[in-house]
Amino acid sequence: MRILHFSWEYPPVMYGGLGAHVLALTQAQARRGHEVTVITQVEPGDAGSHVNSNGVEVIRVANHYPDAQMVHERFANWVHGFALASQTACESMPRKPEIVHGHDWIAASQLIVAAKRFSVPSVLTVHATEFGRHNGWLTSRLSQTVYANERRAVQSADSVIVCSQYMTHEIRSGYGVEPKNLNVIANAVSPLLSAPRRTVNNSEDIVVGFIGRLEWEKGVHHIIDAMGLINDERVKLEIVGSGSQLANLQEKVQRKRLGDRVSFLGHIEDHDRVDVVQSWNVAVIPSSYEPFGIVALELGQVGVPIIASQVGGLCDIISSSEFGYLIGEISGGSIARGIESILSNQTLAIEKADRLRSRVETEFTWETVVDLTDSVYEKVGA
Repeated sequence: MRILHFSWEYPPVMYGGLGAHVLALTQAQARRGHEVTVITQVEPGDAGSHVNSNGVEVIRVANHYPDAQMVHERFANWVHGFALASQTACESMPRKPEIVHGHDWIAASQLIVAAKRFSVPSVLTVHATEFGRHNGWLTSRLSQTVYANERRAVQSADSVIVCSQYMTHEIRSGYGVEPKNLNVIANAVSPLLSAPRRTVNNSEDIVVGFIGRLEWEKGVHHIIDAMGLINDERVKLEIVGSGSQLANLQEKVQRKRLGDRVSFLGHIEDHDRVDVVQSWNVAVIPSSYEPFGIVALELGQVGVPIIASQVGGLCDIISSSEFGYLIGEISGGSIARGIESILSNQTLAIEKADRLRSRVETEFTWETVVDLTDSVYEKVGA
């Protein structure tokens, strides 16, 4: 099958998890024998290019507007310029695709135009929504624009894919629309080259870890509150990631006089993350909004015990206390109690983590994602 994807992220141009998802999906589709093309943006300052990367034709386009800037007040203009450039790239494609697949609202315009141009079905994957990110409070003009474009994209696509059962409710309730076809296909992770079995950590320090974007909805501030409630100097917190809340979190640590127990490690490359995460006794995912929660799969692969909030797609991954420690109320107190519970019986914690690792290895694979995506293509094509 000839498949054309539209994505504003594709490595090395990355802003979050969307790019990693599209990369893994398209390469898995190419391995399956599909003819796969991705139209995406260039790296800043570069001109357009067309290369084959691991069996995927990657067409990188420069923005239609030479002065376009990806800044808040001009973001809508940048998106429009990216859509126009993507549509122009379609004109020079040597072979007509059999299906077009867009990722999030930034790909909506080019997805709609390409589906009409080539007279083929369109599939939209919604990775996250503006409604969910802001709990329905769409106060800025940009948020309202994004919301309107997301609603239009969901209504226009011949089929919509979301990553969790939670997202099906968000699409229906938050946008007031019923897509023509709505499908749940969970995210996946690539197998680790090596994932040695964890054992009880008997070192003097007890390490609690967080990995992800440092944004309000990720809830890192609650872990810092938990550290202030744990009166054990051996318990340390390592925070991996970057984001707009970094300065606020650092100030909070200093205000609570936890500087000697909390470390900000910044961004860590993929090939070094396993070593860092594997040294943790506990990992915490206290998100207030999490459409899927790919970090839970990444932590689950390594076998670190997880404390997670019961929101969004996390409920599909850590579906019961059999696989981890679930917190209903997201607060410093609930996280502190979870940490103390794990530390009081690390053997039980590792048993739970081992069960999660087995589940990740068998259920959340890219082969499964491609199988299910192919089924969506076949259904919408029929």
